[in-house]
Amino acid sequence: MWMDEHGKLFGKVNVIDFGLLGALFLVALGIIAVQSGWHQTSGQVIKGEADIHYTVLLRNFKTLQPDLFEPGKTLSITIRNQPRGHVRILDVQRTPKQLAVPTLTGKVNVVDDPADAHGYDYLIRLQDHALVTQDGYVTEGVKVKIGMPIEVEGFNFRVNGIIADVQEASEG
Repeated sequence: MWMDEHGKLFGKVNVIDFGLLGALFLVALGIIAVQSGWHQTSGQVIKGEADIHYTVLLRNFKTLQPDLFEPGKTLSITIRNQPRGHVRILDVQRTPKQLAVPTLTGKVNVVDDPADAHGYDYLIRLQDHALVTQDGYVTEGVKVKIGMPIEVEGFNFRVNGIIADVQEASEG
């Protein structure tokens, strides 16, 4: 009905010629879209490069070696299941798991949890280099945003955490 026995649409246009014309039309449309600014290429989206610091929150990390993370050393990280590589540790804050205990006077005392003597919360500040885009920071092809899952790996550990803060290095 649409195509005859010679491979022509409506008996007039060859299917291959029609496909080539369609491809040329799409290429021309793409060129016009980029030149007019309607669509941006990756080179147009990148605004620059910057050193960034991001803070990783590791909650309830159980370990008998609480000093695993040392400033100045490197860690291997994976963000959203995409290996990122090595980054340098700038600062580590370790807090033992704590428990809120109400008193008879109505106040609340915070004490180390005796039932979880080997549980810690960590805030680890990392240094990295990233491309700055209108949508945020991109490091080694991986976006770095607050709330993203991150896997931190060292010589004898691998633990999951979350990105709690992202800043340019000059900001803090």
